[in-house]
Formats: sequence, structure tokens, C-alpha cells
Amino acid sequence: MVATDGQLRLAASLQGALTEAEVTKAYLDVVPDLIGARGRGFYRLDSAGSPSAVAADVSAEFLADYEERGRAGDPVLQFVQSRLRPVDDTRACTVPQWRDSPVHDVLRGAGFYHSMEAPVIVSGEFIGTINFARSRNDRPFHIAELAMAGQAAEQLGIAVQRALRFERSGAWSSLLETVLDRLPQAIVVTGLDGQVIFANQAAGPFLEFATPRLAGGQRVVVTSDDSVTVKSVRLPAESSATLTLIYPHGDADLPIWDILSPREQQIADWVAQGLTTKQISERAVVSQNTVKQHLKRIFAKADVSNRAELVQRVWANRQASAGR
Repeated sequence: MVATDGQLRLAASLQGALTEAEVTKAYLDVVPDLIGARGRGFYRLDSAGSPSAVAADVSAEFLADYEERGRAGDPVLQFVQSRLRPVDDTRACTVPQWRDSPVHDVLRGAGFYHSMEAPVIVSGEFIGTINFARSRNDRPFHIAELAMAGQAAEQLGIAVQRALRFERSGAWSSLLETVLDRLPQAIVVTGLDGQVIFANQAAGPFLEFATPRLAGGQRVVVTSDDSVTVKSVRLPAESSATLTLIYPHGDADLPIWDILSPREQQIADWVAQGLTTKQISERAVVSQNTVKQHLKRIFAKADVSNRAELVQRVWANRQASAGR
């Protein structure tokens, strides 16, 4: 089936919406081009099936009247809720049943007659309906429009799911920032160009030291001057960012130990004591190859290229620690 211009515009519009409010607006802006109707809406329902949000191009009076008198006896809505597929008034019930329903009176009072609805599903759960209404002088909704309403509801559900995920990740990001702001450790995240992406409160006085010191293929760099020790770690390539930790002199933590795992710290200590690879393997009860793999990771994290440089780094950190 070839998509119509209206379907393509709806898909494009929904794709560009990030929040649920943007999704709703995008849907209502474009859906008139998709299905002809005098009234259109999107009902967002809570877990109990009650409206939690309503967006529509009809009067507030009609919406209130529908909630008061029409919803409980709406055969179109009941069909959609029970069978989870699009339907209109001509297919949900007989003509006499439709005319005797309270929702028919509500619709007629607002100049409407025909009704069509489709379920909006998000992650397998029924979360709302899209609604269409026509007057008595308009033709009833036909089968092709039911299919179109079903496709629109499906696209809307996908967009709502994406928006909820986006909003949830935003909430988690805000929580994470709050947590990081309460840490005493100065933390700065910068782009590879040195622009600050995030800095917690503790980093405020030290932002001048936050420019990444990484060059070429370096993954970790630790530098120090009279006032601070700075550790920069290149984050995964897709993030294009660098994490920098700043230790004002006087802090008890040793940056090099903070980088290394407990096992790596132990092996670095043994290297500083002058133990050979074979001796370390015997003491650690692992193979010599395992020790070599540990050393490779230690060299990379400590930004050294051999045992001698590692020993110097360990001794320098010990001296700095002893003088604090």
C-alpha cells in the first residue's frame, strides 16, 4: 500500500516531536490532512481508563458534556476498549442502538452525528484513543478511513512511546546532575574541544584546570602542579567527551589509585617493590600472562609505557600523599 501525502506528513511531523506535548500538537496539526472530519481529538487515558489529558479541536462545552453524559454509554468507545481496533458508529452497533445511546444525544447537541475512534497502544498497553466526528449531512466513515485511523493511531503510539522514553531519560539526567552536585569531588565533563558540558558545584573554583590534557590516542592523563592534581579520562568515542577529576592538594585520595581497580593497585604495589612478573604471578596465584594483561591495563590507565615509569608514578603519589 502506497502512503498518501497526509500519511507521510504525519509520520514526518511525529518523528520531529520529542515530548508528549509536542507529539500531541504535531498529531492535531497534521491529522486534518489525513482524515476529513468536523471534530478531532486525542484522549490520553490513565490506568483506570479515565481521561488524564484531552486535546481536541472541539468546544470545551462539548467535551464536558461528553464526559458527563456520553462516555459511559458510548458504544464506539466500548468496542475500541474491548477489541483494541478502530471502529465507527455504523460498525460498533446497530442504527437503533446508536440512536438510543446517550453519546448520540451529546454529539447531536454539538452538531455531530457520526463517530470513529481508534486505540492508541504504547508498549502493549492501551493508553488512549484518537477520535473523529462528522455531522449528519456528512457521509459515514468508510472502511479505508478506518484503516487510515488505525495507522495514524499506531504512528501516534510509537511517537508517544519515544517521547516518554525521552522525558524519562531527561528526568534521570536531572537526578544524576543533582547527585553529582552533592559530591565533594570536583567533576567536569568537556567536549573534545574543551567546552564545558557539565561541571558539578565542587568544580566551580577549579574550572580553569578542566581543559582536557589528552593528546593523540591517549585515554587517561594525570597531571599535577602546586595546587591541584588533574586526571582526565577520554569517554567512549561516541560521546566525544572527556571526564576530568580535579584533586586540590590536601585531599587524601591518590588519583592514580582512584583510576586503578583493587587488583591493579596490588600489582602496581608489587611492581614498585621490584617483584618480577613471575614473582607477582606466584604471589597473586595467577598465570604470568594474566599479570602481563593487568600491567597493560595499568600502563594505559596511569599513562606510562613501562615498569620504570610506573614505579616513578607510584613513588611520586606516595610522596605526595605523605606530604598531605
